[in-house]
This record gives sequence, structure tokens and C-alpha cells, in this order.
Amino acid sequence: MFLGIIINKMEVYKYLKDLVCCSMVLILVIACESDSLENEDANSNSDTTIQTREPQEITGAMDAITTLPYSEISERSYTIELDRWDIPSDKTAAEKTTDNLQKAIDWAVGEGYGIIRLPAGHYLIGKYGNDIYQSGIALHSNMAFLLDKEAIIEMVPNDKWNYCAIEITEKTHVVVSGGTIIGDRDAHTYTPRADGGTAHDEGHLICIQNESEYVTVENMILGKANGDGILLVGQKGPGSSVKHIAIIHNEMNDNRRQGVSIVGGEDVLIENNEIHHTQGTSPQFGIDVESGIYSSQDITIRTNYFHHNKGGDIVNVDGRNVIVENNTLEQGVDVPYIDGPIVYRKNGNMTIRNNSITMLNGSVNGKTGIIMYSNDKPKTNPETTYIYENTCNGCGFYMYKGRDLVIRDNTLIEGYLVFSEMSNLTLENNDVTNPSECWAYRFLQVSGSANGNTYNGEIFDIPLSNTPWDGCWIN
Repeated sequence: MFLGIIINKMEVYKYLKDLVCCSMVLILVIACESDSLENEDANSNSDTTIQTREPQEITGAMDAITTLPYSEISERSYTIELDRWDIPSDKTAAEKTTDNLQKAIDWAVGEGYGIIRLPAGHYLIGKYGNDIYQSGIALHSNMAFLLDKEAIIEMVPNDKWNYCAIEITEKTHVVVSGGTIIGDRDAHTYTPRADGGTAHDEGHLICIQNESEYVTVENMILGKANGDGILLVGQKGPGSSVKHIAIIHNEMNDNRRQGVSIVGGEDVLIENNEIHHTQGTSPQFGIDVESGIYSSQDITIRTNYFHHNKGGDIVNVDGRNVIVENNTLEQGVDVPYIDGPIVYRKNGNMTIRNNSITMLNGSVNGKTGIIMYSNDKPKTNPETTYIYENTCNGCGFYMYKGRDLVIRDNTLIEGYLVFSEMSNLTLENNDVTNPSECWAYRFLQVSGSANGNTYNGEIFDIPLSNTPWDGCWIN
């Protein structure tokens, strides 16, 4: 599976370079912004104070949860007896560990235990599934798999394109919590597949798939996957999805493709996680909503801390009713963004509110904290996207070739608001500080309404109307 986030950057450059106002060509390649601003009036009244919220940082492995979210799970508890089942806990004998751990889980579920506990230890898992798939551990419906804080499950180094360390396939009412799961990215072998490809980007730590429902992943360390920390995928034909998924208070670190991929997910909550240092193979986002033939909607991404994710932090290609709120998104100086903190396409619709976004050295799109990618095809999703009460530190917003957008009550410090070929835009009560008026607000063929916006603390008139309008201001 390829997640189609690699967008034609030349398309972006073309439209940025085509922004014309006041008989000047406006080239919005913000990577060069610092050079141009050095020539601005030194007496500018721009406020450069950076405003950030305290991030939700997670340090170290965690205990499993003590209160289960689903009454369908029996409270009968069984701690896996390593000697009885002959399960190595010293990072040896991957195939034996996989087989015997699976037997213990299967037996416990068959005996009516709902809570299956894994003691402290280092468990090396993984065995041959088929020519492209490395098998891990499969969980059952109506069970909680609770790892001791000092338990580590590690995928054995392999040469497979695809693996699931923990697999939840066509199951309901499942909990995975506590301890650590790590992948094999540091020792993976990239053997060519039958088609000659060596992407090997489908090695995941937790796979929730085939229309599974009511699954919670909480209090876990998930790192070094060759693909994603967590993959949600419908996988039961067009329009399918996994449903009622909660991903809460986990640390996802050093995964190669994504922290979380949503390839068909409905009623998904991603809350209080720290997702960082995602890098290795595209798209390299903290969270990627990209459904393909499946369906993604009603997704809430709340109070997470994103940093050092190479591709970007959150991307929504086609998700409906995606809420992104109260998150902290910080660019890592040693891992510059390729795309940016928040990216969406015009046929996804979102509410982006009360987030703190900080950019340091920009990306291929310049210092754009929120960007809407587009193309010449019409927007088919009739819903409106709302962006409000966000703070963008050292960054701005850029949207082009779209419609149905409300942007209000945002603070953009050393930022900008730029729109090209947009209709039905509402722009209200935004505060932009920037040494240059012509960097602060730019429009090309934009219609809608605007009021209450300010530039460096002073009311700034933007005469939008139902007639497409071009405008910028130069000192």
C-alpha cells in the first residue's frame, strides 16, 4: 500500500509564483523570507513574542491501565506463566516465543479470561507468514492484553515488506496497554519483492484492521516500526473502516513511515500522545488520514504533542469531520519539515482550533503552518473547513484553488494569510504581525467577506466581496 501524500511541489511553486498584485509578481517561497525581512524598516512595530503552551511530554515506559473501557471484557485475569508455556523472555528464539505466547493467549481466552497480563521481560517475536509477511501475535475479541511496565515486545529483524507485531483483525472490544513494542527498522533487510520494489514500508507495531470495532491502545511506547506505530485500515472492500478506536497517552517515536495511519477509520480519538521523530520513508507524518477506497470520518486529534516529524505532523487527504484541537506542534531544528505542521486537501474537511504551531526554519513550502493543497478539479465535498483560535509562531496559512473556508480569531506572529483562487472565504478577527504589509496579507482571485482583521495591532481593511478580488499592500 502506498499512501499518496507526495504532492507535486512544482504545482505549489507554480501557483505561488503566479500570485500577482500591485503589478508585481509575488513569490511566496518563505525559505527566502528571512533575507527579504532583513531589509525592512528597523522601526517596525511587529510583535515577535513567541507564544507556546506546555507540551504533553511522555518520559519512559508506563503501567497498563487499571480500568477497562468495555464492559464486554471479563474481569477474570490471567498472568501468562512463562515456565508453563516455555516462553523465552530474554530476547531469544523469536519463532518459539511467538508460537508459545500465542498458545498462552488462545488458551486463556478459551478459558474465559478477559484480562491477559504479560510479565516483565524482553520478548522477541516474529515468524514466517508468507513471502512478504512476517507474522506476530494475534489478539481476540473481548480481551485486554496488558503488558507489565518492564515488558518489551520486539519484532525480530526480517526481510519482509509487511508485518504486524500485534494484529487485531475483525475483532471487537480489545485493549492493548502498558510496556513497549518496538520494530526492526535498525536491522531490517530490504530484499526486493517480486516486482523489484524495496519500499518495505508496511511493517507496523499494532494493526487494527478488517472492520474491527471498539479498540483502545493506551499507555504504550511504540517505536522503530519499519512502517507505522499504529495502522488503522478498513480492508473489507470499498467504504469499509475500523470504528470506535481510542489511541490515548502513548509515545510514538522513531517510526519510519508514520506515527498513526488512518486508512479507513470512523469515530477515532487520538488524544494526549507524544508523536515525534517520524522519518525514513514517505510520507513521514505524525498522523496521516488517507483513506483511498475506504472511509474516514469523525476523527478527533486532541491535546497531542508533535515534534521532529520529518514529513509533517498532521495530514488529512480525504477525511470528513476531522477535528484538530489543543495540540502543540513544534518543528525540530535538526529535522526540518518536508511539508509542514498541518496539511490538508480541499476534499477533506476539518475544524482546526486552539493549536500552538511553531516553525523554526520552514519547509519546502516555506514557513506555512497550515496549508491546503489543491488542483484544477472541482471541490466535491460541500462541507466548510473552520480554522480558528490558533497561534502560529513564525508561520502563516496558505490556501489555494478551493472554497468554503472560515478563518477567524487566529494569532500569526511573524506570519501571513495568503489565498489564491478561493471563493466563499470568511476572514474575521485575525491578528497578523509582520514587518511587511505585503507579506502579511495577499490575495489573488478571492471572494467572500472580511472584517475585524489587524496588522501589527491596527485594524486592517480587507475589501473582500462576492466579486473575485486581487489585493496586497506594499509600503
